[in-house]
Amino acid sequence: MRDSIPNWDLRLIPVSGPYSRVRARGCPAHTDGRFALLHPQMERGRRAKIFAPFDALEGFSDRIRTRDDTLVRAMEKAGR
Repeated sequence: MRDSIPNWDLRLIPVSGPYSRVRARGCPAHTDGRFALLHPQMERGRRAKIFAPFDALEGFSDRIRTRDDTLVRAMEKAGR
């Protein structure tokens, strides 16, 4: 038996330990009944969008990117 298995992002996670039974069960499946009609399974692309990183400081990453571009141009101009 293996000691660990690759996770979705290829990090190794232990096979045994806390939550091993939960991981073994997999995703819940609601295939029939009212719950399945009211809460259809979300597509992987939409689900990924929920957990995607967000810009906590609005505009900060744009300022950093602009500054990086300015520094790169200055270094290229200086011949570095």
